[in-house]
Amino acid sequence: MMAKNMNIQNPANNRFGLRRRNRQQRLCSFVLDRHYFVIQITLLFIIIFCILAWFWIHIVTALRRGDALDWNDPSSSMEVVDKDHPMSFTENISGLEKLDVSNMQEPDLRIDSVVAFLINLAELPPQQLWDTFGMGNNDGRNDVNSMYGKDPFSLQELEKGKCPSGLSTAEWLPPRPWNSEEISSKFQSRAEELKAGRGAGKDKPVLIWYEHISKAGGTTFCGLSKTNLGQSLVPRYFCMPKRLNSNDADGRVGSWTNEELIGYTKREKHVLVANEWDPFDLDKLHLSGRTLDGKTLRLTQDTDPLLLFVTTLRDPLDRLLSAYLFFGRIGETPPEFGLWIKRNLGRLGRYKVGEKGPFRCNVARYNAIVWRFSGGDLQHKVPVSSGQKEERQFPLPMTDEKLWRDPFETAIRALSQHDLILPMDIMSKEEGQEAMRRVLGWNEVAIQKGRGNGDRESGHIVTTGKIRNSNAREYLSDEDYRFLWDANWLDNILVLWCRAVFLARLHCSDL
Repeated sequence: MMAKNMNIQNPANNRFGLRRRNRQQRLCSFVLDRHYFVIQITLLFIIIFCILAWFWIHIVTALRRGDALDWNDPSSSMEVVDKDHPMSFTENISGLEKLDVSNMQEPDLRIDSVVAFLINLAELPPQQLWDTFGMGNNDGRNDVNSMYGKDPFSLQELEKGKCPSGLSTAEWLPPRPWNSEEISSKFQSRAEELKAGRGAGKDKPVLIWYEHISKAGGTTFCGLSKTNLGQSLVPRYFCMPKRLNSNDADGRVGSWTNEELIGYTKREKHVLVANEWDPFDLDKLHLSGRTLDGKTLRLTQDTDPLLLFVTTLRDPLDRLLSAYLFFGRIGETPPEFGLWIKRNLGRLGRYKVGEKGPFRCNVARYNAIVWRFSGGDLQHKVPVSSGQKEERQFPLPMTDEKLWRDPFETAIRALSQHDLILPMDIMSKEEGQEAMRRVLGWNEVAIQKGRGNGDRESGHIVTTGKIRNSNAREYLSDEDYRFLWDANWLDNILVLWCRAVFLARLHCSDL
């Protein structure tokens, strides 16, 4: 008993026992920590596996569901929201199914190739671009057939009605807009039903959205529409619709929200509307299930209206001169051409989309096509003066790439989504007539109805006055012509490109 008590009270023995207990506790703690670590790693792997499985299931489901045009699948309804108007398309329209941007088809990369090709052209020095299109070889007739040069768009063969070999893989050739043939067919069927007085029943409204660039054949196109469709199916005032509760003949449809256009189709049986004074509203592409990057949106039976996008383009300098002769040569002492441009460009700061005021000043813009189809994004900025007296009569262009590159790309993408782009000079010729027969179902060439003066038999009229020969190459000196050609270099590229696309689709059966 004495020994036991002495062992308990022995300090050395107590220290030994304490150390042993500490080692045991550390060992237990290590084992437990290791188990916890294994458990944590296992849980982490389980979570990652579940996330990957969730993504895989949704991707496979989306691929199986597909993105084809499906008129009978109400479960595929989607929602597109007008970016400038937070309200969705359907909040004020009862019974309208929605569009869903969550189910988009992947973008068509061919459009990216087109953008890169055209931007490379736009970045060329002015003299090199001039030579690329063979402008120095022009014989003064302003005939596109002599503007070949290096012929980047194969126009030499296309103008002769031939289909160049390998054209289907050309970098500049965009794919046809998604569902273009379906919408064209539906438009023609609906128009025939309405013309016959049978009504369209429950068919979807289908409209031509005509982007009317001033002095580029818009009056002629409107006259052709009234002849082929009948005046009851086209707005009275130069094909421009009236706004609800407005007394203005021109309702400035380019400034309408998508909701307003949908409401208009429910009130009127018109199958065409024209936008002349405002930039192209890029959101209108959504109504046909299209986007700028080539993605496609699923459409449902109750998503309306479908839009068939059409425009006419003209040589940029001829159009600019025609605008001056029509709008500027007024009064006893009209301004010179250059002064008229300067005065109109000076008014651009007061222009607002959809409002009254100096909206006609936009007809005097440099690169008006880019401004129009970029949604008005191309801003006019006066270059910094060199400090020397400027003797030239025309204002300097803005050539800063930071200012033109993005609007130019947007314009390319918007034009790529148009169903029909008619070159004005061949609109009433055999090629133009054939294209309108295919896309619009129009067979009549002579303009029998509607406003306008001119040669109605051949299908060429103007708003008022008489038809003039607005040939900029003949009207201007060589120096002034070259200056304005360089200033409008972006539009020159777009007009020749769109001409080549039009002819390629007309002459090449495999496109």
